Amino acid sequence: MSKKWKVFTAVCAGFMIISSTVIAAASGTRIFINDVEFSGSAFNLNKDKGIVMVSLKSIVEQFQGNVTYKDNSIYVTMPESSNLSLQVKSLENALEAGSPEEAVQTWIRGVQKRSGAMQYAVLSPALRQENKQEFEDNFWVTGASSPHMGKVEQLHSKELTPDKVQISFDYPLVVMNETIGTGSASITVDKIKREPFDYWAISSIALKDPGDTGNMIGAIKLGNPKK
Repeated sequence: MSKKWKVFTAVCAGFMIISSTVIAAASGTRIFINDVEFSGSAFNLNKDKGIVMVSLKSIVEQFQGNVTYKDNSIYVTMPESSNLSLQVKSLENALEAGSPEEAVQTWIRGVQKRSGAMQYAVLSPALRQENKQEFEDNFWVTGASSPHMGKVEQLHSKELTPDKVQISFDYPLVVMNETIGTGSASITVDKIKREPFDYWAISSIALKDPGDTGNMIGAIKLGNPKK
């Protein structure tokens, strides 16, 4: 998701839009967005009897958007980042798994393509939260070109509970089309309850060697308890 869109979302979540003004109760006059302080003058900040008023136009324009008033209506146009965020959300929804095996196959494909975004799409909400910053810090690229995870021939599924399945598999470590070793994985997949449809997502990733294909975000060593 674009940084500008995340900032704008955070701002909108914290303010109520009334007419063309964002009004919020506040005890001080300092404004922080994503821990960065902005001067009150940047947003035409005004206080009146304990109420802090901020111009909607100044906020939108700060993030390269546009506000127009026409026919007693307010029109807000945000930059391309807002459209991109909707596109990303649509792709993530399309990758939601209908079975534990589908979730793992998508994750494997993401590892093989070094796509952190594809891996992230099939993680559980808790595992996403735990590892999102690392994905961002690595610009959503994982692993290394060599060795990389080769073709996975077979998945072995074991039902732990009706809502939790453990899937294990071996994978070849490939360099220049030559297999130089073998890795092993044990992945736990949970059924995530959500209206109107449930879906399956990875809650734990354990590998014999978490670094055998380079930077493997979210993985722990097989046999070690999850922190």
